[in-house]
Amino acid sequence: MAAAGSGASDSLLASILMIFVSEIGDKTFLIAAILAMTNPRLTIFLAACSALWLMSILSAFLGHAVVTFIPMSWVSIAAAVMFLVFGVKLLQEAREMDGSELAKEMHSVEAELSEKDAVAKSQLALEAGESGESFNVNVDDVDAGCVAEAAGECSSGSMLGSLKNLLGLLLSPVFVETFVLVFLAEWGDRSQLATIALGAARNVYGVAAGTILGHTCCTGVAVVGGQLLASRISVKKVTYAGGVLFIVFAVLYGYEALDMKSVA
Repeated sequence: MAAAGSGASDSLLASILMIFVSEIGDKTFLIAAILAMTNPRLTIFLAACSALWLMSILSAFLGHAVVTFIPMSWVSIAAAVMFLVFGVKLLQEAREMDGSELAKEMHSVEAELSEKDAVAKSQLALEAGESGESFNVNVDDVDAGCVAEAAGECSSGSMLGSLKNLLGLLLSPVFVETFVLVFLAEWGDRSQLATIALGAARNVYGVAAGTILGHTCCTGVAVVGGQLLASRISVKKVTYAGGVLFIVFAVLYGYEALDMKSVA
């Protein structure tokens, strides 16, 4: 029982550290920081956290499920290789940084959000014009997968649009927009892949709890003072720290894999 508790606490700490070095100044961090400047902070915080919590749980248990199909020694080897690749890549990125990366990423995210907003407004205006310069929408002409909002807004019928409209019936548009943006930004991100690896090789409950706590803290910082923090922190140092941490994880998992092979 003590060993299990120790494994859970180690997994919790490793996950929190991994999230801190991965998310500070990352795209999801900046999205929350920028949206919180023009929208209610509590709404942005809850929406971003909800997306990241869901992603954390899915990723941790996806990694845990892998162990049922692949021997643990091979999982540890795969995790070691992945963390080594990520660690080396982070160190290379840090070495090439000139200090303007965060500002460039901030401007990129702002431009992306502005573009999405402009597209949504143009679509709204187009649909309003097609309805005879009024907001009355003929239900027979609306696609089955579309949900009308304030001005007859209708999605393209895609799964993402349907999900967004469904949630829009229950939650505010700002919440839905933030949730979708953060979830998509986190999908396939380095921190998600690292969570899957940790979930496969460590205590899955500790990993899930650690990533949730880490994301909650980072999102809280982003919403409260993300832009101020972004202007003061050294992304280069954070990236160096992330690279070193990932390489340490690689060494630990490699050692575990070798130990399992020798016991077998």
